[in-house]
Amino acid sequence: MKRQGRKRSAKRARLKPSRSQKHLVRRRNVVPRNERQAQTRTRALRVLSRTRRGESLSRAARAWHIKPATVRKYVGSQFHQDVPGKRWKPTKSDRLTERMNVLTPMGPSTVTVRSSRERTRLHRYNITIQKWRRGEPGAEAELASFEGQTVGDQPLITDVKLLAALEDAGQIDFEEMYASLAGGA
Repeated sequence: MKRQGRKRSAKRARLKPSRSQKHLVRRRNVVPRNERQAQTRTRALRVLSRTRRGESLSRAARAWHIKPATVRKYVGSQFHQDVPGKRWKPTKSDRLTERMNVLTPMGPSTVTVRSSRERTRLHRYNITIQKWRRGEPGAEAELASFEGQTVGDQPLITDVKLLAALEDAGQIDFEEMYASLAGGA
């Protein structure tokens, strides 16, 4: 029996994404256009972070109240499958940019963070600042470990006297690590 229709070469068939993977090709690093999209992208980045720590995509997405398909829409280039139909695995790191709040000598400032490693460094730094504010033992030594490190071209503050002055001025109390779309801290 003769086949009907056009034949595609084997190479062309391999390069063309399947219907379920088209959104991965079209949207590499989705730039949010409004506040709602910015919040969704932030949740997708948090799901990506949890999957890198070993949690499944569906469980991490459920924890942040977002669909796995939405996560793949916003950060899909950071996931891959070894075999179709199997578990989605995250990449080890990424170069996705995100606007985040960083503590500077003038108070919190919004900067562009350019990688998952910088986001992780900022998160660890903020946890150390919280420990220092609570007066936990060893917090000053942890702060010293951030000496000379930067996030988004902003040096991280490790001087305890400067941190105390910023706390007295009420500058350390910014709520959210990720900056809003409207800007500001």
